[in-house]
Amino acid sequence: MSDEDDLEDSEPDQDDSEKEEDEKETEEGEDYRKEGEEFPEEWLPTPLTEDMMKEGLSLLCKTGNGLAHAYVKLEVKERDLTDIYLLRSYIHLRYVDISENHLTDLSPLNYLTHLLWLKADGNRLRSAQMNELPYLQIASFAYNQITDTEGISHPRLETLNLKGDQRRWPSDLIRLPGAATTCMTEDRGYLFLPQSWKFITT
Repeated sequence: MSDEDDLEDSEPDQDDSEKEEDEKETEEGEDYRKEGEEFPEEWLPTPLTEDMMKEGLSLLCKTGNGLAHAYVKLEVKERDLTDIYLLRSYIHLRYVDISENHLTDLSPLNYLTHLLWLKADGNRLRSAQMNELPYLQIASFAYNQITDTEGISHPRLETLNLKGDQRRWPSDLIRLPGAATTCMTEDRGYLFLPQSWKFITT
């Protein structure tokens, strides 16, 4: 057998070479799509735990009857929380920061009847509806997905922050007899309410 015959035998078939090249390009393209593919964002359930509470509690004060002491301030922001059910047991809390989590439900806060100050910015709230909290004065729900003020009817509420929410600015705000004027920032993000004002749900 001549060298020319050996050379001819060793040369790959042109069709096979093109096929291999196409397969390689296809594989590379699939790998590229996988790397650039965006998957829907999903959060695993992350409930508030006793350990988180221990880390976040501060400000030891006397309880309402003056016969005991309890921590009245809680900060559990940026914990990826999806559930704050545990707060139902901490009825003496007065200052609560649950901002920058993934919360969709605030109903456990209904048990915090001594609450004065609440910050729930940057969650996934579509509503700020809660039971009437008799002492709540400052509430911030900025940068959620709240579209109305239904369920915000706290008699001592003075400052409400809805900045960045997708709200229909309140058609359900009713001025009570003897109320002073209301003050609002230019971007309509803050509403300052004297104690003689309240929100009325429609």
